[in-house]
This record gives sequence, structure tokens and C-alpha cells, in this order.
Amino acid sequence: MIAPKTIEQLLAFDPLAPLQSAIVATITTLNPGLNVVKHPGKVDLSELIGKTVVKAPGVGIGWSRIREAQMADGHFNLLVDWVAYIVCEAKSVNNRRVEKEAMALAIGARLLTILADDIAATWNRTGVYPPESTPPAEMKPLFTVRDQAQGMAYYTVTWTQIVADLGESVFPEHVGRYTEEGGVTGVIGYDDAADIDDLAPWIPAQEEEPDNG
Repeated sequence: MIAPKTIEQLLAFDPLAPLQSAIVATITTLNPGLNVVKHPGKVDLSELIGKTVVKAPGVGIGWSRIREAQMADGHFNLLVDWVAYIVCEAKSVNNRRVEKEAMALAIGARLLTILADDIAATWNRTGVYPPESTPPAEMKPLFTVRDQAQGMAYYTVTWTQIVADLGESVFPEHVGRYTEEGGVTGVIGYDDAADIDDLAPWIPAQEEEPDNG
């Protein structure tokens, strides 16, 4: 039976919002001068054009889909499809003009490099797997020719990542001790006989030896 939880408890045990913050923090640390912010969900291109969400050069970290994968023991994983929205405009770098497309491609390549690093791409969080290779991380253009006339370039980098071992196990957590008392080997002892009753549904039934008469 699933137990009730207050709003405070939901927030305290939420694995997703802190992970999104950790992604933003890691990318910010690894890319000084890049504006990296959280994005609440599906992007509205007009918001990007209006620079109300992500200031160029910048990256907005959002997600497009979250799926559940149930485990046999009662735990479950979450498969999160993350999206990094890249926003760029032409910029002067060391007194040289760099076009918006070149800026965006450089930032996208940098994100793909980070995602390919199993240590960096777990974002200093436990219970987070490195990005999935199927599907692999991917970069795509988001803008059209008309959008390009606004003087901005927009790309996305997407990847899928597992947040593992959420929920509670349905298996009993009783601990037994291996013993060889009385000359009998292969016996696991428990302090309380009730522990064995709790474990009984998970112990395969032993087949009886056929009676060959």
C-alpha cells in the first residue's frame, strides 16, 4: 500500500527538479561566460526570439518526456528525455566577428562532448546513469529561414537519461545468517520465525523427488 505524503515530503524526495538544477550548474561551471538556465518545458520559439527565457549566447535546459520503467522488485526507473535549447547571435570574440551559426555549433559540440563523458554527464548526482546510447545524444536546428532573419540561431541538443531505483521494494528486508550448526550446511538462520513466513512467497517451491517405487 502506497503511503500518503505531504507537499513538503514530495518536494524533499523529488529526484527531477534537483537533477535539472545540477545539469544547469555543471554546464555553467564547465562553460564560463555561457548563460545556462532552467526551462520549464516545451519551448516557445517566440520566447526565444524575444530573449525572455534564454539570453544569447545561452542554453535553456528543459525536458520533453518522462517515462516509467517498472522493476521486478517494486522499484522503478524514470527515463527522462532532456532538451538543451541553444540560442546564439553574432558576437565579437577577441575583436573578431563570429557568426551566430558558428557560435551555436561550437556550443552544441561542447554539450555533446560533456554528454559523452560518463563522469561529467551524471551531474554530481547519485542514482543517475550516464546518457543512453540508444537513442544517442543528438543536435538539431530549431530555426527556419524566417527566424534567421531575426539575427538569431536556435538549435537543440537532446539526450535520454535514467534516474534509477526510485520507490520501494516489495521484497522483505529481513537479514539472515549462514550457519553450519549441527553439521548441516547451506542453512540460513533468522532470529524470528515470522521472518521466514514473510519470505515464503518469494522462495521457489521445492519439487518432490519422483517415487520410483
